[in-house]
Amino acid sequence: MNKAKIIFSVDKMAVLCNMLDGEIKARIDSRHSPEKKEFYKEMGVINSSPAITRFMHKHPNIFGKKKFINSKGSNIFEEILPISSEYGQEIYVKEAVRRLKYTYDLSDQEIVDMEAFLNDFWNLSDRPEIKKIISATQKYKDSIEEIWRRQEDFVIGYVKDVLGYDPEVVGTVCTYIMYPNFNIHRTCQAKSNQTNLFFGKMKEKNPDKIIAFLAHQVFHQPVLPYKPTMTKKQKEEFHGFIKFLTDKDVYNKLTGKSYLDIVTQNENPEVMARIYPYWLGYRYRNADKEGMDPAKQIEKAIERDKKYFDRLPEKSKKRKLYAGYDFEKLDPKKIANFFKERKGITPYQFAKINFEDIRNVYKTEYIPNVDDAR
Repeated sequence: MNKAKIIFSVDKMAVLCNMLDGEIKARIDSRHSPEKKEFYKEMGVINSSPAITRFMHKHPNIFGKKKFINSKGSNIFEEILPISSEYGQEIYVKEAVRRLKYTYDLSDQEIVDMEAFLNDFWNLSDRPEIKKIISATQKYKDSIEEIWRRQEDFVIGYVKDVLGYDPEVVGTVCTYIMYPNFNIHRTCQAKSNQTNLFFGKMKEKNPDKIIAFLAHQVFHQPVLPYKPTMTKKQKEEFHGFIKFLTDKDVYNKLTGKSYLDIVTQNENPEVMARIYPYWLGYRYRNADKEGMDPAKQIEKAIERDKKYFDRLPEKSKKRKLYAGYDFEKLDPKKIANFFKERKGITPYQFAKINFEDIRNVYKTEYIPNVDDAR
């Protein structure tokens, strides 16, 4: 496998879009809660910069219009975030207007007004206060890139070993680092062979989690892209496989901690719970080649994750997220046996498994009858 190409960059307009998106969402989220509003102010999400506050007051026709900012916080800055500023102001404004015209069904007068607004938005990026923020973002970008580069070869080599073959790299990831006052982890398919990641984690100080998050992007579309023939359900389950392969297993390898200790982006608890026992079978399918018993390794992993789950507070979000894993029902020997003749299984073959068939992974006493288990 050639090294997956990941590029780290800062785009000034993307940084501004994310800051304004965060400011809007935080103001709406905290409108009935002084405590929340104070929290967002302390974190620099609300009133992030005097220049931004002045800019918002200057354009009530945009910031005060429900058409462009709805009651749940969705807004025009989410739409124009992916537009690159590398080609200059004129092309940036033209492309932004083109997108907004169809998304928001702009009238002729609204197009004129939007062009003026976007030109002023571009000029905002050149204000001294904003330049300081861009400079700080550049330093944050350097720190994220350093974290990744230190472990890059190890992570790529490790995931390749888990896969059991040398996959082809078919794309690149361009990671745009955001000013870390407002969380974002969003991907856009810029080209058939390029994925853009917009990344910034306000509270995340754990470098191992950052590495795991980035590993997901390095391996998903550039190495393990969705197949055109996949159904929506297969894509969801294949994505779950990638989350276990990268986010969770890489994090476990770096730290020794439970899969449950790291929550992936937009984690779907039902999908992940279905896949979990089959993933463990896949993960340890070749353990015997290293002199280990696959069933014993699966059992250890289940015990590790169950122990973590049992320590979670009863009403915590994490406990609710992982409530469907049914650790006590899983049978390590059955799981290992299912993969006994599937040691060479590929991720795409894995995605075709019927994960709802509990007969392959549950202890016999937990299977009501054959018909119900199908």
